[in-house]
Amino acid sequence: MKLYRVPITPTSQFATKLKGDTLFGQICWAIFYKFGKDRLTELLKAYKKEGNRPFLVVSDGFPSGYLPKPKMPSRFLGEKSEDKKLNRKKLWLRLDELIGGEYTKAKSDKEIENSDANDITIHNALNYKTFHTGDGFDPHGLTISHLDKKDIYFLLDKSQLEFNEFIEVLELLSDMGYGKKASIGKGRFEYDKDKIELIEVDRDSQAFITLSPFSPKGLKVKTIFYDPFTRFGKFGANRAYKNAFKKPILLADVASVVIFDEVQEHQYLGNPISGLSDIPEYSDTVHQGYSIVLPLKELS
Repeated sequence: MKLYRVPITPTSQFATKLKGDTLFGQICWAIFYKFGKDRLTELLKAYKKEGNRPFLVVSDGFPSGYLPKPKMPSRFLGEKSEDKKLNRKKLWLRLDELIGGEYTKAKSDKEIENSDANDITIHNALNYKTFHTGDGFDPHGLTISHLDKKDIYFLLDKSQLEFNEFIEVLELLSDMGYGKKASIGKGRFEYDKDKIELIEVDRDSQAFITLSPFSPKGLKVKTIFYDPFTRFGKFGANRAYKNAFKKPILLADVASVVIFDEVQEHQYLGNPISGLSDIPEYSDTVHQGYSIVLPLKELS
């Protein structure tokens, strides 16, 4: 499998965070529309646990040129315990700093000039049959994000999905829009095919950092550091009309650190997740429980 860094430029507001598992789901829909249901079914058959051969693993979106600092106790990061409040703001490392263990070089959003900002807009629930609200005034808030340029990492098995096919799918996704409110123009972005970069790193290590939420279930590890992340997913596109809500999933969030007893080689870790709905027609739905991983320097 080959690891690619794809720089994107948001061209509209986003109503959903750039998370790898959500991106993967939307890419599956783009494959469905571009190449048909049979092609997607074939790809997901190998992706599922019995095949354990993902055709694609997608990362979260990160500030251009940076990756997240590992979520480990300060003593492993070389940070001073008395600077705890300051350390919490130091979120981002360059690739060479991350895999080289130079965690004290982490920078804040302000230092890397990442000016992501959120606004909350107030909406009111409306019954489109009656064109009235419910029992009285039913306001709710919608968080809208204004994003700077981002990097998204894609681990691609070109024997299953060719690179040119992947580009076609990405092009369709950029036009469709990502996440909530895509139908009214949210989640649009642009990218330059010529700026897509092949990333090559030494994969042998005892410790790895994850680049998206993932399912560590069944992993035989020495230690794992993570923040829990609960995914309350929804079905989209053609499957949003019966019961749009998926069963909740508990995952280990991005920047988790997985440590093995001995040196191993990994490009990704985790498990695919199924059984997300009791609706029989939706039994083939698969959630990305895999994550791209990068090797970390031996921990002392």
